[in-house]
Amino acid sequence: MSETQIDGLADSAHEASARDLHMAIQDVLGALPSGASPGQCQDCGGQIEPLRLDLLPGTSQCAACARRRAGIVTPSLN
Repeated sequence: MSETQIDGLADSAHEASARDLHMAIQDVLGALPSGASPGQCQDCGGQIEPLRLDLLPGTSQCAACARRRAGIVTPSLN
């Protein structure tokens, strides 16, 4: 295989990787909440933290319920 062919394959792989990354970013951005938030968690009924609302406008869960849904275990301080 010539150097030109190798360069062409490398360019093609780089373009495919960049395209896949762009699509993955668009998918994640599309999954983020948007719009107005009710301010009250749809799971527990508690208030959604103001900082969370600033970071994720449109979110409908408090941080604790979002962690629970995602299966994120928070360590105990005891």
